[in-house]
Amino acid sequence: MSEIEEILEAAVLRKRGQSFHEFEVGEEIHHHWGRTITEADAIQFAHLTLAYNPLYFNREYAIELGHPDIVVCPQLVFNVILGLSVEICSEGLGGPFLGVYDLKYLEPVYPGDTLTSVSKTVAKRESESSEGRGVLTWFNEGFNQHDRKVIEYRRSNLAIWKGGLGAPKIKKENADG
Repeated sequence: MSEIEEILEAAVLRKRGQSFHEFEVGEEIHHHWGRTITEADAIQFAHLTLAYNPLYFNREYAIELGHPDIVVCPQLVFNVILGLSVEICSEGLGGPFLGVYDLKYLEPVYPGDTLTSVSKTVAKRESESSEGRGVLTWFNEGFNQHDRKVIEYRRSNLAIWKGGLGAPKIKKENADG
């Protein structure tokens, strides 16, 4: 047995996420852990994404405008809240992320804030044109450590449970034979 085969044989696979059929409209999912945003996270994200608003990296400028510290770039806030929901709401579906709708930034986030994510399943439908596929939509909310909502949006994913991504559509059998 090769070293790779030994590693694969010893590996313990853990199911990630939920499948389409495990989600129920109305269920609320409180995602684990949360994430504390550091000053380094905030400044590096602003520079790496070319978000050159001085609010994101110039403390004196932010204070002059009434903030207690630099403001975390809202796109980083979005990415953190979305990322916290991926393990349950995306992994296991087998299909691509379809988009974000009605995105609202509600409160500024500052270095040292710890963000948590909650998803509520708001829509679930099977595809009418392609058997074995469906669309799930969640309403996502992000909160800081003071339980103040800082962001909200809806997001959707395609779920594939029969055939694979890129596989030809599975035609439904005609009832007449």
